[in-house]
Amino acid sequence: MPAVITHYQFLLRVSSKLKKAGIGISDHEMAMIGAQGPDIFFFHRVLPWERGESYAPIGSRLHNISPAKLFEAFRSVLNSEQIKYNEMLGYIEGFFCHYALDRSTHPYIYWAQQHLAEDDPSYGKKPVQYHFRIESVLDTMVLRRETGRLIRGYDLMNALPRNSGGRYETVGRLYSSLLFELFNIKLPAEFLAHAPGDMRHALFFMNDKTMLVRRLVFRPVEKLMRRGHFATSLLRPNDTGDWDYANGHHAEWFNPDDKQQKSNDSFFELYDFAANEATDMITEFMASLSNGKSMQDITQDRGFASDLPGVYEEK
Repeated sequence: MPAVITHYQFLLRVSSKLKKAGIGISDHEMAMIGAQGPDIFFFHRVLPWERGESYAPIGSRLHNISPAKLFEAFRSVLNSEQIKYNEMLGYIEGFFCHYALDRSTHPYIYWAQQHLAEDDPSYGKKPVQYHFRIESVLDTMVLRRETGRLIRGYDLMNALPRNSGGRYETVGRLYSSLLFELFNIKLPAEFLAHAPGDMRHALFFMNDKTMLVRRLVFRPVEKLMRRGHFATSLLRPNDTGDWDYANGHHAEWFNPDDKQQKSNDSFFELYDFAANEATDMITEFMASLSNGKSMQDITQDRGFASDLPGVYEEK
């Protein structure tokens, strides 16, 4: 969830590869929102002053469903739409980027969070705090690798566009139809449309360019509550050298969902491989918009977390 910079930079990498292949992203700003995938719902109406029911559980359901079924539903909704077609297509292209990166890197990240917890047991009370810590550090590292910039000069809100031209409303309409097709639940488009804006608001509070917020605000609260680094794990650090977060030393690791599947790849090797896969999936999707290849063939139905065919919680 904290990997907002990584997903944005990954979109830029894939966009460049597509451009070289003669294929343009249909709508770049919508693709930026799509590149954050289901993560936008983790922030839906979660801040205390945001009124209305939070649909945050939708983020988990979309991560845990069959990817083939999910993208078939995306294609079905897209083909039934006449209004904002290119905008919705751009969003789905960005979503492919999110999916490709998640499935490629999550097995490593889930393995790494277990080992980080063993090496630093006092840091977190829950596994997710180690997961967030790793992804926050990787944001810092990806920004430096892809742009040469330091995190202290970066505004996280740059990774998500503002709501102009009805972008957020288009996201809401897309998801209103998608969720009905997938889960037979009816949710109002105008309320689903809050998700990208709510995420952008949350990113404002996750900026910590001076590194003073974590030291003067969040850490005292965390120590008082004794719940581990539940807040600071979401903040990007300047220093990334306290642990081998990207597996730069090429230690052997295994996929927690299949321990026979072992690798020495670094995070960045997985990142580069995923960029090729995202480019291929988007190209095949564009060629199959009305009919053609099934999403099973395009995605191999490999889970967001497991990278394995058929391994996900919700069929």
